[in-house]
This record gives sequence, C-alpha cells and structure tokens, in this order.
Amino acid sequence: MVVEDEVLLRMMIADELRHSDLQVIECGNADEALDVLHSGTPVSAVLTDLRMPGSLDGVKLAKAVHDEFPDMRVFLTSSCAPPLDDAPYEGFFQNPYDPRVVVRTIKSTLR
Repeated sequence: MVVEDEVLLRMMIADELRHSDLQVIECGNADEALDVLHSGTPVSAVLTDLRMPGSLDGVKLAKAVHDEFPDMRVFLTSSCAPPLDDAPYEGFFQNPYDPRVVVRTIKSTLR
C-alpha cells in the first residue's frame, strides 16, 4: 500500500512497485489507508509519507498499523528527517528517493 497525498509522487512509486510484480493499493491519506486495512483487504507492507493532511500523519499511521496489524511492514518517506520518537518502521527513504532502492528494499523485506 502506498499512502501519499501528492498524486504524481504516489503514482510514480506505485507504478515502480507494480512493474516489479507487486500488487499496490493507493491511498491519499492515512484515514483512507486505515479504511482499506480495516476492510480486510490483504496488505503486506505500507509505504507512507510522514506529512499528510487528515486526522493522522505518517508517524501516527505507522503506530496504528503496528498496534493493529503487528506483522505488517511499514516504510516511511519524507523530505524531512526520519522521526526520532518510537515510530515503528522498517525503513526510511529521504525525498527525493531512488524508486529502485525503495522497490529493492521492500521486496527484500517481504521475502
């Protein structure tokens, strides 16, 4: 699942993940992502931006995913520095990131 409010950025990384034989669900914010997760749709990993509009930012989404779906992997991305608090995540990608590195890291983690 890719959670990103910037449409072009979300489409770009989602396309890269799909070209690498991964199924992708796109969400524009954390609220939408949690709705999908609560629907029972199978999701193995979440790639989320830290700063997004809505009731939750990426850090709060990571914490919610960790609490409710502890086996799900979470990856964060931002133009800011990675969070220094206790946000649970597998990896952090600084914007602008190389999509190939993101794909390689996610696929490696999911193996």
